[in-house]
Amino acid sequence: MADVAERARVGVGTLYHHFPDKRALLLALVDDWGDRELARGRDAQALETFLADPRAAIGQDLRRRYEELRRDGGFFLVLLELAERDSDVRRHLHRIQQVAIERLRDRIALAQARGSVRAALDALAAAILVRRTIEMAATEVFVHRLSEPAPGRMLEELVEMICRYLLEEPRT
Repeated sequence: MADVAERARVGVGTLYHHFPDKRALLLALVDDWGDRELARGRDAQALETFLADPRAAIGQDLRRRYEELRRDGGFFLVLLELAERDSDVRRHLHRIQQVAIERLRDRIALAQARGSVRAALDALAAAILVRRTIEMAATEVFVHRLSEPAPGRMLEELVEMICRYLLEEPRT
C-alpha cells in the first residue's frame, strides 16, 4: 500500500481512508477497469460495421482483442486467473460480463431484424454462448498458456465457429 500511495502521490493514511486494505483496492480497480472497457465498447462505428458485414466485424474485433491481450492484457489476464479461485473478483467481473452480454444481445437482435443473423436464435442465449466461448478461449491461450494448436490458429477457428453459429448462410 505504501508503494501505491507513493505512485498516487497521496499519503498512506489517505489511501487507507478510501481503501481499508489491498483487497478493497483490487476490487475498486476491477470496477474502474470494467467501466473503462464498457465505455470503450459503445463505439457506434463498430456497431455499424457489425450490421454492415458481421463476418468481417467479428473477425476484426476478435483479432484486435487478441493483439491487445498479447501486447498489454496483463491486468485482464490476472483477473481471469484470479476469478477462477476468488469469488469476490469473479462477482465483480460478472457485472462487467453481464453488461457486455446485454450489449452483444442487443447487437444480435438488431442484426436479426436486418436479416444478417439467424432469426431462429435466441439473442440472449446466443450472446451468452458467444461471450463465454471467447472468454474460455482467452483463458486457455493466455492464462493456461495453451500453445498447441497455435494461438493464431485457435483465433481463426474461433472466428469461423462463431460466424457459422450466428450468421445466415449466403443464399446461392
